[in-house]
Amino acid sequence: MDIMFLIVIIVLLVIAAILFAVSKKYVVEKLKQETNTDFQKLQKHYLIVYCIACFADWLQGPYVYKLYKQYGYNEGEIAVLFITGTISNSLFGTITGALADIYGRKILCISYGIFYSGCCITKMFGSFQLLLVGRMLGGISTSILYSAFDSWYINEHINYYKLPEEWLNSTFAKVTFFNATLAILAGLLSYFLVSVLEYGPVAPFIMAIPFLITSTIYVICLINEHYIRNTKSASASVKKAVILWLTNKNIFTLSVVQSLYEGVMYLFIYIWTPTFDVFKDLKPPLGLVFSSFMLALMIGSKIYSILLGNSALDSKKQLQLATFTASLSFLICALVISNIFFDYNGQQKYYKIMACYFSFLLFEISIGMYMPSMTYLKSQVIPEKIRVTISNVIKIPSNLFICLALLWIYFKEPNEKNIKNNEDNQQPDVDFILTIFVVCFIATLVTFIFSNIFSKFHSETYKDIIKRHEIEA
Repeated sequence: MDIMFLIVIIVLLVIAAILFAVSKKYVVEKLKQETNTDFQKLQKHYLIVYCIACFADWLQGPYVYKLYKQYGYNEGEIAVLFITGTISNSLFGTITGALADIYGRKILCISYGIFYSGCCITKMFGSFQLLLVGRMLGGISTSILYSAFDSWYINEHINYYKLPEEWLNSTFAKVTFFNATLAILAGLLSYFLVSVLEYGPVAPFIMAIPFLITSTIYVICLINEHYIRNTKSASASVKKAVILWLTNKNIFTLSVVQSLYEGVMYLFIYIWTPTFDVFKDLKPPLGLVFSSFMLALMIGSKIYSILLGNSALDSKKQLQLATFTASLSFLICALVISNIFFDYNGQQKYYKIMACYFSFLLFEISIGMYMPSMTYLKSQVIPEKIRVTISNVIKIPSNLFICLALLWIYFKEPNEKNIKNNEDNQQPDVDFILTIFVVCFIATLVTFIFSNIFSKFHSETYKDIIKRHEIEA
C-alpha cells in the first residue's frame, strides 16, 4: 500500500508543477509592480518567520491521535484532550489577542515559540494531567499562529509602508503555497522519524522544538513593528470586538463561514486517522498520507493564484468555490463509508478506503483556496486596531462547534461489550465515522450558503469600513 501512496504523491507533484508554471504565466506578469523594495523585504520576513512557525506545527499533525493512542487512551479520553485545547484556544486566545492589540503583535509572535515548545515537551510524558497542560499551551499557541502573525503583516503592509491592498492577495497565496510545501516535507520527515527510524510517534514533537525556538529568535532579531499602542483596556477591546462582530453584517456573515469551515478542519484532523483504522487490514503510512494532503493544499493555493491572476474569479467567488468543494468532498465520504453502494467485504474494502482518501484530497484542495481568500477578505472588513482581538472572538463559535462534536464523541465512547461486537463484525466505529462525515457535510453546506450571502453584502471597500468603524487609540 505504501507504493500506492507514493504514486499518488508523484502524480500530485506533477500537477503542482504544471500549475506552478501556469501561475507564473498569468500571475507574475500581472504583478510586476510588486518589485517594490519595501514590499519584497516585508514579504520575505513574513514568509520566513511564518513558514518556520507553521513547519513546527505541521510536524506534529500526523501523529497527535496516534501518540495518545500509544499512551493507552481511548476515544473519549482523547476527545477530552482535544476539548481542552479548544477551550484554551477560545478563552486564552481572546485575552492574548486583546493584549496584542494593546501592546503590539511582536510580543505575541515571540511567545508563540515558547508556549508551543512547552506543549511539545509535555508530549514526552504519558501523564494525562501533563497532556492536558500541553493541550492548553497548544490552544494558546494555535490562536497566536493564526491571528498575530497575519495581523502584524497587514499592519506593516497597509499602515506603515502604505502598499496597495491588492498586493496582500499575492502574499497570502504565496504563504499558503510555501506553507504547504513545508508541510509536505514535515509529513515526510515525521514518517521517516516514526516509521523508518522507528523512534515512535513522540519523535516529531521533539523535532518541532528547535524550529519553534528558531521562530522566536527570528522575531526578536529581525522583525520590526510599527504599531500605535491602543490605550483601551483588554476588557474594553474585547467588548468592542464583540459588538462590532454582532452588528456588522460583513464581519458576521464572514465569521459564520470561518467558524464552521475551520471547525470542520479541526474535526478532520481528529477523524482522518480513525477513518483509515476502520479498515484494519489496510493501514496506510500516515506520514505519506499527510504529505499528499499538503500537496493537495498546495495545488489549491495555485488554483487560487491562477484564477485570481487572470481575473477569472475574485476572492469572494473563490471562497464560494472552496466551500462548495468541501461540502462535496464530505458528501462523497458519507456515501462511501455507508453501505449504500457496497459493503466492507473482500476487495471492496480497498475501493472504499481509496474513495475516502481521494475525497480527503479534494477537501485539502478546497483548504488551499479557502485560506488565502479568507485571510484577504478579513483584512478588508476587520478594523486594524482590534484585528487580533476580533480574529479570536469570531473563533468562539468555531470552538463551540468543535467542543460539542468532541463532547458527543466522549459520551458516545463505547463500552467493552460494544468494542467486542465491533471487533467481531470487523466494522469498528463505522456509525461514528459516518455521523461525523454527515455533520461535516451539513456544516460545509452552510458555509457555502453564507459565503454567497457575504458576497452579496460585501459592497463596501476596506477604507469605507475603517472610516465607519475606526476605534480611537
